[in-house]
Amino acid sequence: MNPQIDNYKLVAKLGTLKTFVQLLRSVNHRENATCFCTDNGLKITVEDSKCIQASAYIPIQVFQEFNLVEDVIFKINLTVLVECLNMFWSNMSSANASVGLQLYYKDQGHPVTVLIEEDGIITDCSLKTQDPDEILDFHMETELVLNRVVLKTTLLRDIWTELDPSSEYLELLLSPETPYFRITSNGLAGECRIELPHDSDLICTFQCKKEASFFYRQSHIKPAMKALGCCETVSLRTDKSGLLCFQYMVKTDEGHICYVEYYVSPVVEGDED
Repeated sequence: MNPQIDNYKLVAKLGTLKTFVQLLRSVNHRENATCFCTDNGLKITVEDSKCIQASAYIPIQVFQEFNLVEDVIFKINLTVLVECLNMFWSNMSSANASVGLQLYYKDQGHPVTVLIEEDGIITDCSLKTQDPDEILDFHMETELVLNRVVLKTTLLRDIWTELDPSSEYLELLLSPETPYFRITSNGLAGECRIELPHDSDLICTFQCKKEASFFYRQSHIKPAMKALGCCETVSLRTDKSGLLCFQYMVKTDEGHICYVEYYVSPVVEGDED
């Protein structure tokens, strides 16, 4: 049933799909995604309005097979792929899951072939590819990182549920002194301030060089909450410009580490209009 692999620039095989599907769901806040295939593995990036960027990193160690002739990049409809994989989710989540996946990509202009095997039955999906759009290089240089907080995802989930969903903006304040960590929303219910002590049992790391406060659109931060169910901790970083990064470290059942990263640009003067 397998295509002739000699004709393909990428041939990849996954034996278990649970974590892979969780990663795809986590970044699927827009329909299309850009896929980067390198010797390090697969990166799937979704960008929205040049001010929010989500990426799922699946390292080569996660794959049973990963044969790559040369680096390739292409754009696919991620929503279609996720919906296709969701049909097998109940079996992926079971203790004796037997769902595998193979990916084949030939070259520019050709579709991505996805073969999903479940108990010997193979489902063949073909995803059209497009030429990728230019992706912004969201990146934080180590020397520009101003503040870094590692906290339990349960704490971030609780904070998120307390915020007023009608508030268009959220203010994030991090400081080496009181109030240390504060998130403020201001919506129909009035102002809501949530302050956390830096020595809370649910905060694993608290590194703040100086007090800094930035505003973000709540609609831009909301997609980053989709990854909360994938892991136990999340790292928040801000740099001197106010760029905010959520980094989730996701462990597979085999013990391999994958990552989900969200970059969110701050609201700058004039954006409020």
